[in-house]
Amino acid sequence: MLDVCLRCRIQADHQPGRTTCPRCGGPLTVLDAATRRPVTPPDADPRPEPAPPRAPGPQMRGPREQPTVAAQRPAARPPARPARPALRWTAHRPWNTLPAPRPAAPAPRAGTPRYPQIPGWGLFDDVAPAAAETAAQAPDSRLRRCLQMVWPILAVAAALQLVRYVVLMVNRSRPIPYWIDIASLWLVLLSGAAAVAAAVVAVYVFVRWMVAVRERSYALAGYAAPRRRWEVIALTVIPFVNVVGAPLLLLEAAEAVGGAQAARARRLITRVAVAWALVSAIGLIALVYRIVAWSGDTVQVGADAMVWATLSLAVSAVFVAWFESRVSRVVVTDTDADAGEPAPRRLVVAA
Repeated sequence: MLDVCLRCRIQADHQPGRTTCPRCGGPLTVLDAATRRPVTPPDADPRPEPAPPRAPGPQMRGPREQPTVAAQRPAARPPARPARPALRWTAHRPWNTLPAPRPAAPAPRAGTPRYPQIPGWGLFDDVAPAAAETAAQAPDSRLRRCLQMVWPILAVAAALQLVRYVVLMVNRSRPIPYWIDIASLWLVLLSGAAAVAAAVVAVYVFVRWMVAVRERSYALAGYAAPRRRWEVIALTVIPFVNVVGAPLLLLEAAEAVGGAQAARARRLITRVAVAWALVSAIGLIALVYRIVAWSGDTVQVGADAMVWATLSLAVSAVFVAWFESRVSRVVVTDTDADAGEPAPRRLVVAA
């Protein structure tokens, strides 16, 4: 059962003897908790309370008048008003306004670690190469692999040119078998075509290497390369122009970075430029002789053209092999590091 106040609309569990609302003082109605209908509480007083005495009327003022039936009934007595129970109202803040809980106290730190012997880790600083440095070394490795395949092809072509020259010199004094003449001729043609194809591939790889070297050097310097890419390609690809253009591009990259490595790189680039100029001069003489030999029927000019072609292929093979061993030295990779500086060491404190 429930005690319900119809005035302030509050309800609570039924308590025996409670007839007034503790909030507003109004009468309480007992309801069934299931059906919500008024019921008589088991603790209610079954005897009716006597009615209060009524004031005497004019009909009752005479001594001989008898009282009426209504006057004989006892007047209803007002219900006893129990004392209000002692209530304690407690206000709570909304949950979303409560302060955040305090973090737990940190665990106590352990003592200083001690080692029975001096640890060996940390004495040498072995730094693994970063991914950026590995990516930067990729163009150098590609160019070196390409040059390692090019110079043997040039050397074989020079040797076959020499064999052909010896065959023709022997043929001037006495006849040689026909198959030797045809075989030597086809070998010279095939080796020449292979040398030309290898030179084209080498120039392509060299152009990519030059672009990567300049981008890397100017990135170390902290600004973009001043020349456009088509200028770099033109100065590297055009024959006899690249003799001056390629060393100039390498010198610009070394000057942009500066430092001790740049000074060493400039000296090596100068040597490469001089050697390249000598090889190009020999190649130009061989090309002129070949053009003259094709335009005329002079046997001596043809023989001289073959000698210069053999010499050009031989010095080209030597130059390519020499340059392949010095590819990584003509590039400045770090502004602060020196080639002869020892690896850094670090010491740690041990208790």
